[in-house]
Formats: sequence, C-alpha cells, structure tokens
Amino acid sequence: MQIASAGVFGGRSVRLTWVLVAVAVLNGAYIAESWAAGTAGADRLALVTAIVFCAALVSSIAGFAFSALAGAALAHLSLAPTEAVRIMLVCSITIQVYAVFRLSGSIEWRRLAPFLFGGVVTVPLGIALLTRVSTAAFSIGLGVLLVVYGAYMLLRRSEIVVKGNAFADAAMGALGGVTGGLAAFPGAFVTVWCGMKGWTKDQQRAVFQPYILAMQLLALALLESSVPTSPAGHSALVFVPIVVLAAHLGIAVFRKLSNRQFNCAVYGLLIAAGLTLAAKVA
Repeated sequence: MQIASAGVFGGRSVRLTWVLVAVAVLNGAYIAESWAAGTAGADRLALVTAIVFCAALVSSIAGFAFSALAGAALAHLSLAPTEAVRIMLVCSITIQVYAVFRLSGSIEWRRLAPFLFGGVVTVPLGIALLTRVSTAAFSIGLGVLLVVYGAYMLLRRSEIVVKGNAFADAAMGALGGVTGGLAAFPGAFVTVWCGMKGWTKDQQRAVFQPYILAMQLLALALLESSVPTSPAGHSALVFVPIVVLAAHLGIAVFRKLSNRQFNCAVYGLLIAAGLTLAAKVA
C-alpha cells in the first residue's frame, strides 16, 4: 500500500512547510533571546536544540533512531540520565505522532498487534533496569550488534527474506520493549525484523512507526510515575516545534526514496545508531 506522493514544496505541503518554519523560527528566537540575555543554562539549551533538530531530521527519513542519534551527543552535556531520557522520549514521541498521522492510511492493525503485545509486556522491565543498573555494557553490546548487522546488510549480494509468524513478531516486540524502557530506543529489533520480511518501505514504516510511538508513550508514562519530573524536565516541550519541522522535512525526503534506497538508508542509520550508542559510554 503506497502513501500518496506530494512534494515538500508543492500544494498544501508548501503551506504547511512555511507554517512549520514560522513556528520553528519563533521558537528559535525565544532560545536565542535566552542565550543573548545570559539566562542560566541558555548555552546548553542552544546546544540541545541543535542536536535535537539534526537528529530529528536524519531519523525522520528512515523513521527511527532519534534517541540513539541524539543520546550520544546529549551524554556530553552533563544531563541527569532520567532527564536525558525524558527529553529523548518527548522529542521522539513528537516525531512519531506526526509521522503516524501522515502514515495512518497504511497502518494494518492485525499485522501490528503482535509487536504491540510483546512490547507492552516488557517496557516495565526496561524502566526498572534504567533506574537500578548501569546501562554501559548494554549500550555497547546493542551498538556493536547494530553496526555488524547494518554493515552486513549493506554489503550482502542477495536479499534475505524471512516469513516469521505472530509469535516471532511478539518476541521482536518484547525485545523492543526492553530497549525502549532502558535506552529510549524501542525500534532497533522491530526495524531489523520488518526489513527482513521483505516488506515495502511503506509496509515497514506502517508497523515500526506506530509501534515505536506506543512503546515510547508507555515508557514515558512509567518513567513519570517512578521518577517525578523536575522543573527543568518540563523544558523538553520547548523543542516540539523544531522537531515537527524536522519530521516534516524528513518525511518529504522519505517519499522520494525507492524501496532499495529506503533499505540502504535504514541500514546506514542502524550503523550510525550503533556507533552512537557505543560512543555514549566510550
């Protein structure tokens, strides 16, 4: 099932683009004003904004990995782990909400259901691990796995297609639930699995995009209930307009890609995500 094609600079899309640009500019002006006034934390706010925009733009092309790309850079800004995860969740949820809205006509709920079931069961486990254990070894291990898989898929000469079943889909969803709660990155295993099924780019995103959204909403709710937000945590909302603009531009690029180009973008992003996950604890 194909998504209707529309250029980012044509018809209604151009009006939406300019509205989003205007909102993002106003948002950027607020950040710049804070920086110019020497407001406490303004330098860090400006850096986080730049990180968030770049990560959102790149990740929106393939539909995942915002948290992995943004997380490595945010790790160098001395944010508390729970606050960094909260920023990543809020921004990534914004991307997913916008993307799912744009992809809603392609979603097949029967195909999606096993992934959601598996993930809902294990997200609480990921949150429990986040607040109780060090995630360094886990991030390195997951990072290496993604790099190896992404490189292999880019270099292979023949397609790998697996049939799978509802049980296997639920198992991949369960793995994503753990990584979603622990590292704000629920899409790793589900994205890989969807690609191995030989689905078109629209079929893949129609599964892993709403899956990621559901897992992140659940993770954020559990995180809020176990670790109350500090006043600084609410500042994550300031990034929403810029993230929506980046998501809009990223989806416009996605629509121009062929299935093969999309798969290459996914594998390249898996490698980048793996490297950044490992770099966070290097």
